[in-house]
Amino acid sequence: MNDPAGKQLDHHPEMSAREADSYRNDFVRHLCQTVPGIKESVIVDAAGCWLKTAEGRVLLDMISGIAVSNLGHCHPAVVKAVQDQVARFSHVDVYGRHTLPPQVEIARRLASVTPGDLDVAFLTSTGTEATEGSLKLARKYTGRPGFVAFERAFHGRTFGALSVTWREEWRKPFEPLLGPVRFVPFDDLDAADRAIDEDIAAVIVEPIQGEGGVRIPSDRFLPGLRELCSRRGALLICDEVQGGMGRSGQWFSCQNWGVTPDVITVAKAFGGGLPLGAFISTAEILSTFLDPPLSHLTTFGGNPVSCAAAIAAFDVIRDQGLVERAAEMGEYLRSGLRSVRRSRPGTLAGIRGIGLWCAFDVQPAALAQPLVEEMARRGVVVGSMLNSTGTVRVAPPLVVEQEQIDRFIEVLESSLNTLEG
Repeated sequence: MNDPAGKQLDHHPEMSAREADSYRNDFVRHLCQTVPGIKESVIVDAAGCWLKTAEGRVLLDMISGIAVSNLGHCHPAVVKAVQDQVARFSHVDVYGRHTLPPQVEIARRLASVTPGDLDVAFLTSTGTEATEGSLKLARKYTGRPGFVAFERAFHGRTFGALSVTWREEWRKPFEPLLGPVRFVPFDDLDAADRAIDEDIAAVIVEPIQGEGGVRIPSDRFLPGLRELCSRRGALLICDEVQGGMGRSGQWFSCQNWGVTPDVITVAKAFGGGLPLGAFISTAEILSTFLDPPLSHLTTFGGNPVSCAAAIAAFDVIRDQGLVERAAEMGEYLRSGLRSVRRSRPGTLAGIRGIGLWCAFDVQPAALAQPLVEEMARRGVVVGSMLNSTGTVRVAPPLVVEQEQIDRFIEVLESSLNTLEG
């Protein structure tokens, strides 16, 4: 149970039961809770695709901290880059008087893989900040008020990002939100055609819906959206927060259809495990933030330590061919899932995926959460989806090995055996 540098994870407890319980209880006592209940594990160490709990249990991480840890945990290149940068400086005025080489280096790297002439980045700390910035940018550039988003979409939790996130029960308590926003069915060009008019500043879309259940559209959908936006004068924003940085077998999931949007948002895996996001566009579009000066600003976005981690992660992904490997290993993962479905056609109702980004539906839908919990008890971490009831998430690190995928399949089968009696 090692990472690429050979870091060892053993099964020795690192806390007494009393100390671990104290952390669990004070987590609930002192940290704001949005999901009720005591957490299942206290994590004390991690390496590669493995996590270690306070009690000494070693868990196989098959969701990468929700598509964040593309290189697994504690990759030596990222660890060294972070240590070296902290020894130089960890924070100065990130959008002020100084040029910071780590910001320039990661922006150069982004520009080398983004489609078309999207070669200017505004660095943020999170994906929801990237969404907020892209919405502001679209309004400022077009002079229009409205947005089109899609059913099952998830773009973040702050006011603007929440406004274009589909699930009404999350939006309702915080209304009035940013508007007007029109939600249309995903992969429905006719509905999008009716929704996009002269009041729409931008259409925001996940080329592959993440929290919606890894929904992959038909081949005509994204090119059709591009054509509609170009014809109507609206910007096309592609949310690549989950799908970017190689997860889909391309650097950005929109590249699977050869589409160049007006804006791309990234976060999650972009930071190599540290908080970092960005929205990326053309020099012309982003120049709108110069009038007036300081139209958009951040204190911590593009933090040099996060940029250093991102540079190291980017270089490993590029130099080790992990984008291409994601496509290969993803097919191996889905072949394993298909083998499980052949033996349980009534339970596994659907398997979807591209690259190392997969989901499967279970019947009945209420089986999903017990399955997630049973697999955790057996040492494998998977997850449910925010906007897709009855769906299980599988998104391992891009460095996952075949034997780890085999272990996941074994635990899935044994967990289903237990739950189905």
